[in-house]
Amino acid sequence: MKTKDFYALLIRLFLGYIFASAGLCKLTDGQFGQLIGPPWLIKELAKYDLELFGQFIAFSQVLVGMMVMSQRYSVLGLIMLVPVNVSILMVTISQNWKGTPYVDSVFVVLNILALLYEWKSLKFLLLPDTSEIKVPAKVNELFPNVWWGTLGIGFGALGGLLGAWSFPAALAFGALAFVSMYVNVFTFQSYFLLEKIILGLSGAAILTVTFAGFFQKVMVVLLGGLILPIFVLLLIRTFLHKK
Repeated sequence: MKTKDFYALLIRLFLGYIFASAGLCKLTDGQFGQLIGPPWLIKELAKYDLELFGQFIAFSQVLVGMMVMSQRYSVLGLIMLVPVNVSILMVTISQNWKGTPYVDSVFVVLNILALLYEWKSLKFLLLPDTSEIKVPAKVNELFPNVWWGTLGIGFGALGGLLGAWSFPAALAFGALAFVSMYVNVFTFQSYFLLEKIILGLSGAAILTVTFAGFFQKVMVVLLGGLILPIFVLLLIRTFLHKK
């Protein structure tokens, strides 16, 4: 796989996971393992009779995040993620949260980069008179499988719908969704060995965070043992395969 294709894949998996897990965390009152907050959003909005709105926001995060991870519907998910990302950034800035706006700015930049990767397919949105449009989009060309990504979105949606009533159900369906997304990713047959290892470690890291409540203090050690090798191997892979 070309370097730009592999980095674009990692961005889609990362962004999709970040927002899908954040939504599931909100819907389960902070019980679902994730990396960003705030898990208390629904409770806070409930004080102003906006609990249903909070649940809608959280479920939207789950659905859009799963679409971004699915590959099959990633382009649509990335487009839908732009207003979500920018809105979150503006909230953190208006609330004067320290540090968080910088993190959210990184998410916005990654979102834009992932869309620019599909520029040849999307440029007609900004340049309606263009005569050349690439169909299908690059991501769909690399990952043409329909079922695993769609199945993952379905599992994620079920987890989101059941999250407010049953944390075990949200945990089970959320984990199944992430596993389905990675099975779909591995349907691509032409990875380098290092790419397979990096993807495998990233999937293991996602499941580790998902089940963080069971690992507790051990989670820090487990994540450190997964994330550090990912960065090291990614640097090695980039150096060895520059194209």
